[in-house]
Amino acid sequence: MAEARWLGEAESVARAFIADFEDADPDSLDIAITVIYPGDVALELERAESFRKTSDDALDSEWEALGNAALSLDEAGVTRRDIGDILGLAVPRVRRLLRGGPRDNQSRRDAE
Repeated sequence: MAEARWLGEAESVARAFIADFEDADPDSLDIAITVIYPGDVALELERAESFRKTSDDALDSEWEALGNAALSLDEAGVTRRDIGDILGLAVPRVRRLLRGGPRDNQSRRDAE
């Protein structure tokens, strides 16, 4: 019998146990871990993922709109510092907007 102390080590414990039992190379085994959550946990995780996607989409839209505003202000001759003040952003973020760079305020999933 093998027992993992936490979910993060379940695959390696299972791999080692099966490899020992089957006298096989642990790296040659295909392991699939299935987690069965109690109660409504799976439903709440699905809801959280849906909210995260909505949030990411909204942040992308916000970044695009800020970029459009920054470009218009830049074309009108407004300084980067003033663009930052108008948009509520630091000058480095204004520069990122003006060159079409990606947003840096990612969701929790992207921060992992």
